[in-house]
Amino acid sequence: MQTKIIINNVAEYCTNLLSNSSCNKLPFHNLQHTIEVVQNVKYLCVAMNINQQETDMLIIAAWFHDTGFSVTYKGHEEESKLIATAFLKTQEFNIDFIDKICNCIDATKMPQCPTSKLAEILCDADVFHISNSHFFYRKLLLRKEWELFCDYKVSDLEWHKLNLDFLKKHHFRTTYGKDTLTSGKQENILKVERILNFY
Repeated sequence: MQTKIIINNVAEYCTNLLSNSSCNKLPFHNLQHTIEVVQNVKYLCVAMNINQQETDMLIIAAWFHDTGFSVTYKGHEEESKLIATAFLKTQEFNIDFIDKICNCIDATKMPQCPTSKLAEILCDADVFHISNSHFFYRKLLLRKEWELFCDYKVSDLEWHKLNLDFLKKHHFRTTYGKDTLTSGKQENILKVERILNFY
């Protein structure tokens, strides 16, 4: 089966799953986030001259990386790997290919711990938004999600401190992330620090 057809099958399957499960109630980890991560993967692969085979693998991993939220919130990565494995077997992928997909998915667990170049790319794609102005909108959605699904409610001051701590501790993994995305993240750190100055 042609890779383009397989990716279309994966996109259709994951879109349906994310749209017709509890995922559609998640303010942050929903179909829109997955589509953004897929686009971020494509962008990074072009910027880093990643070959087509590895790019296709990463696109597939990006589509599946949050599907486990359809089963559970905590530890969703394990479910994402099971969902990806079951579907990819129907597409007649070999175990080595599936294992590489699962390795990428597993690496997105916080704190991120990628063990391969491809996993590093997916990790950076997953948190790409912390390097641009989307960060401030996305963190509002994440806060809402944690309140609704994790019973995690904190004051505005605590929330800003939490975000500042995350930004400072996070490190992009790819060379592109380190050379290019880090500067945008640093700008967001300064913006959050300015916000905290008002408290």
